[in-house]
Amino acid sequence: MNRRTLLVGTGTLATAALAGCVGDNGNDDEDQTAGNGNSTSSENSNSRTITVSNGGEAEAEPDMATFETSVQERGDSTQAVRNTLSERSDQLYDALIAYGLDEDAVTTGEFNVRHRVDYRRFEEEHGRPPESDSELEEYTYYEGTHSFTVEIEVVDDVGDVIDTAIDAGADDISRINYTLSDERRDELREEALEEALSSAETEAEFIASEVDAAVVDVKQIDSSGGTVSPVRESYEMDDDVVEDDASTELHPDDVSVSASVEVVYLIE
Repeated sequence: MNRRTLLVGTGTLATAALAGCVGDNGNDDEDQTAGNGNSTSSENSNSRTITVSNGGEAEAEPDMATFETSVQERGDSTQAVRNTLSERSDQLYDALIAYGLDEDAVTTGEFNVRHRVDYRRFEEEHGRPPESDSELEEYTYYEGTHSFTVEIEVVDDVGDVIDTAIDAGADDISRINYTLSDERRDELREEALEEALSSAETEAEFIASEVDAAVVDVKQIDSSGGTVSPVRESYEMDDDVVEDDASTELHPDDVSVSASVEVVYLIE
């Protein structure tokens, strides 16, 4: 049995810069440097603060996936292309539902029919550019595409679902994304935030000690930053892919969720 094997790579992850800043509400400032970050220290009768930006990250296996699949057709008229696309897309859709996917997990992504003219073939056959539209009639054709977005909640089923689409006549498989459900994403974000806050507190305490002070309270927190880095894979279909006895194997990396915080600490 032939086996189609794809190694799925992880996208580039952004790393948060770590920097600390010490300041107050007054106008007289004296700059100092502490650790690897830049810090500014000043003293007067107003409260002094340290501002620290830090990041955290958590990873987990993906628990859902999506991909695009489509049927494509070429014909001499828009009606001919539309009719064939309708028949073949119904066949593809029905096969995916018969596999066991919910109807709302298979949705239309794109449907279009475009007018085309094969200018290159005309010039190859005539040795010159066309001089009128009438000369191009036999070189005119139409191309159509009907694509579906497929959502899969059982990650181990992705390869089988792709095989089902191919066996049902799919002409293209693309945009394979391994990602996280909303619930799992929220859990990982909380883990990443805990790491970011812990690192920020450690850095703030270090900077405070460098200016003979101590952290006494948190004045403000901004936790709006962060990203999710899904695992993406491209898929190319060739003659081997459409063999009846072929099967698809996918091996995704973990999905990463990052969070960043900016915390203003009061020091004395």
